[in-house]
Amino acid sequence: MYQFYYADAKKQSERRNCVMDVREQFAIEAVRPTMWEEHCLECSAPLCFESCLHYQARSDGRCKRFENGLQTFADERACCGQGVHVKFRKWGNMMTVLFPAMMTEMEYAKLHGKNQLLGKGLGLLEGSPLPRSIRWQGIRTLEYLRRRKLRSLQGLDNQPDAFVFHAYSYTDRAYRLIVELYDDHTSVFKLALAVKPGENLFVVPATELSAECGKAGNLVKIYPENDLEAELDILWCDFVKGKAVQKTKPDAKVKCVVWDLDGTLWDGVLIETDDANVLQIRPEVLEVIKALDERGIVQSVASKNDHQAAWPVLERLGVAEYFLYPQIHWNAKSGSLQEIAASLNIGVDSFALIDDSVFEREQVKSVLPQVRVYENVSGLLDLPEFSVQVTEESRNRRAMYKAEEKRNALKKASNTDIVDFLHRCNLRMTIFKPQTEQELLRCYELIVRTNQLNMSGRKYTREEFDALMADGLRESFAFSCADDFGEYGIVGFGQYHVDGGILVFDEFAMSCRVAGKYVESALFAHLLVRSECENGLFSVIKTKKNQLLRSTLEQIGFEKQMENEAGIQYVFTNDLKHADVVSVR
Repeated sequence: MYQFYYADAKKQSERRNCVMDVREQFAIEAVRPTMWEEHCLECSAPLCFESCLHYQARSDGRCKRFENGLQTFADERACCGQGVHVKFRKWGNMMTVLFPAMMTEMEYAKLHGKNQLLGKGLGLLEGSPLPRSIRWQGIRTLEYLRRRKLRSLQGLDNQPDAFVFHAYSYTDRAYRLIVELYDDHTSVFKLALAVKPGENLFVVPATELSAECGKAGNLVKIYPENDLEAELDILWCDFVKGKAVQKTKPDAKVKCVVWDLDGTLWDGVLIETDDANVLQIRPEVLEVIKALDERGIVQSVASKNDHQAAWPVLERLGVAEYFLYPQIHWNAKSGSLQEIAASLNIGVDSFALIDDSVFEREQVKSVLPQVRVYENVSGLLDLPEFSVQVTEESRNRRAMYKAEEKRNALKKASNTDIVDFLHRCNLRMTIFKPQTEQELLRCYELIVRTNQLNMSGRKYTREEFDALMADGLRESFAFSCADDFGEYGIVGFGQYHVDGGILVFDEFAMSCRVAGKYVESALFAHLLVRSECENGLFSVIKTKKNQLLRSTLEQIGFEKQMENEAGIQYVFTNDLKHADVVSVR
């Protein structure tokens, strides 16, 4: 369900039809109700409206974060028959609350119908000649009552079997779309979808989700990495119950080739070889591996061997980098192919196995008849199922999957605590002196735009900010962040000076998109060491919106030295909570 009544229905976008169908890959039995709304990643409304460089008024006076809101359209392939066109502006994100019950598709369709009627009424109210304040209060009141109703839903067990995302991307390059769950301001789960130009269909299985995906009240945010102004037609973005559809026939084209090792990739049998250095890759096999990679057909390994013995051989032969999610163990190869398919998030019907053993080929065919099997590589590249168009995106496909491999290696957050989850995200910070016009503009955006994590709350003019940067008595810095899911871009700016061996902060502002990730701990501890100071001084001017900054500083180990109605003066050392969560350079 979508907050569609802020979109101008007269501004129709030209649609490209999707040809895939979620239900052909996943038999959906129930859906988690959502109400997707238009929000900002750095929102501090309404205080930010006057200071934000990117503020554009929506019809109700709020900030327009999408080019034309959530513009719905009818499509029988979409959830409840309704998709949505979204063109993200900078900092825009789709957001919903996880409501407390799964519903069958029939039940959800009835609920969706009620939302459509309410939405049309809200649209009429929004388009009425009533004063803006009355329209705003009326809509907010009705939206509040709807959310209260949704929060009381009862239905099936909440834990999803999958997250499904089906969309057409109009953006002319590949990028990562972030799906992030929050418990209040704390990130508790995250995944990245490698979106390519054109149609995209992802079915993320329960093994890659966490218990947080079934927890009522958590927030879900969907946004392109690094503030990309992406454009999408979205048909599904839902947590669902059901089962993967097992096809009995192969797909038209092969997307993944899985290699046996002994007698296939190399001559000989590893376990029977006294010196593994005598094993060499067959020249015709190496030629095929490189050609498949060039065509964007990903590759893996399924071998009955000891991983610790076999993998170094592949590294020595210079081909280990080609193989994603290798399965080297003594279990059945049909299980290995299913494990690789789940990790790559593609159907086994698009798999091919190359194995010299007739027993292994027949075992796979008996369990997975939709998988193509081949004894050797003779004439392989000339077969129609391997004939695919070579593009720049296909050449980079393995690299994109390699990046995703790190994300899939994360254990479910339900098996660990939030700190361990953040460690596994591999969050990295780069501190630098802003110099280019683009860097300076982003720092200015942060200082005038960010309210919740802002030290002074002062709204500088650009001339005042330029004078601030020219002050030779202060050290200016900015920092950017990235993790294994994507890039955040520049998320913080500050100034400090050293007085009598104490690091004194003069200004500081940070994006709330990295709040709760212990970025502050790593930053302040690093700056103390870099400046050769044992203590730091940080004075916060109290504003209506920066309570989050104050509570965050106290949680990571800042101590109050003085406090009055106007502000708080904190002291800190480099012994800050979980500073090792973020690596700094």
